[in-house]
Amino acid sequence: MKVTRINHLGVIVGDIEEAAAGFRDLLGLPVSKTEVYQDALDIAFLPCGDTQVELIQPRAAPGDAAAYLREHGPGIQHVAFEVEDLEQALTELRARGLGVVGEAPRPGADDTIIAFLDPAAFGGILVELCQYRERDAGE
Repeated sequence: MKVTRINHLGVIVGDIEEAAAGFRDLLGLPVSKTEVYQDALDIAFLPCGDTQVELIQPRAAPGDAAAYLREHGPGIQHVAFEVEDLEQALTELRARGLGVVGEAPRPGADDTIIAFLDPAAFGGILVELCQYRERDAGE
């Protein structure tokens, strides 16, 4: 398995507009695009070098992200590492006894496929692995 870079930091927020304004006005990080993910999350992407901050606002009370926000408040929810081959990475990690959270791999935001790993293996930190889907040569 080869981890190529930190793809993004996932940050749960209560008000995506307010959070984005702070990153933009105080740090100079503009929103490059927004996305509604599975009708459950509003996501804003803020590029920073070759990685990005992913602001995540739950759209409704039920769901993992909303529960996380209620329990922990706003803040970093996960760190996402980009891999070249997600299926291979998961096979290797499962062979080493690492658990995967939920269904994996599954569609992710920003045209990726994703998997979340058992936080217990990382000192309680939720780790996401992501791989970009195949893109057309024109993109």
